[in-house]
Amino acid sequence: MSVCLVLHDLADASAEAEKAFFEAIFEIAADHWRVTPEAVLVGAEITPAYLRDHLRQALASVGVVPALLLVTRVSEDLAWAGLPAASEAWLREMLE
Repeated sequence: MSVCLVLHDLADASAEAEKAFFEAIFEIAADHWRVTPEAVLVGAEITPAYLRDHLRQALASVGVVPALLLVTRVSEDLAWAGLPAASEAWLREMLE
């Protein structure tokens, strides 16, 4: 499975915008993990550009332009520290 890291700043957008953002993720990726309020790991067989465009479209539908939206693939050559155990387990499973 491919994993993408999505870094986002919705610039203090409404709860409606955040809901639209995460519903867009749920539409195309059953596997995801919210690492921080501004970072989500998404497991799906899609390109980063497709995911970026999908999220931008969902936000545009509620009148929001994100201040930042960065989507990149996560490689198997990955290091981390401080992730909760459940997050580490999810990430290891997705990268297998």
